[in-house]
Amino acid sequence: MSQRTQSGELARQPLFVVMLIELLIRIALILLVAVSLESIVGDTAYETYRIDTLFIIIVILGTSHTLFYYFLLGYLKETIGLRLALRIYRLMRNLCYSAIPGFLAMVPLLIWKCKQGHLPFNDGLVLQVYISTTLLMTTFGLVEALVMKRKPLGLDRHLHEG
Repeated sequence: MSQRTQSGELARQPLFVVMLIELLIRIALILLVAVSLESIVGDTAYETYRIDTLFIIIVILGTSHTLFYYFLLGYLKETIGLRLALRIYRLMRNLCYSAIPGFLAMVPLLIWKCKQGHLPFNDGLVLQVYISTTLLMTTFGLVEALVMKRKPLGLDRHLHEG
């Protein structure tokens, strides 16, 4: 009980346990949002606009990011060195999350197509917008990973060079 009031339930757990619990909570929240959205928009719209694919991709990207974090900053930092681990982590994190803005860029186009009565994915325009945005964000992510030298915010107090 004193551990809970002073340090938290996960204070003395191995990094693997903390990361697994965090990942499971995130996936559960994403599934909750997905199910809620499906009940709001209906099964037909949910399938027509491939919203299930969106959430699957988000879960895959988030899981990949968590695994990179776990291995690079939890275990491999001692083997390959903190600077290299941080550089690779930053690169992989940026690559994982470069796919997300493409989904946001598709929304106005999908709304316009819906109002025009067109099928959302029949002409390839939505896919082109997604790919273009994702490639642009991937380029920005690569440049940022190569240029930035500081530790990611929030990690600076916890990661020390040894």
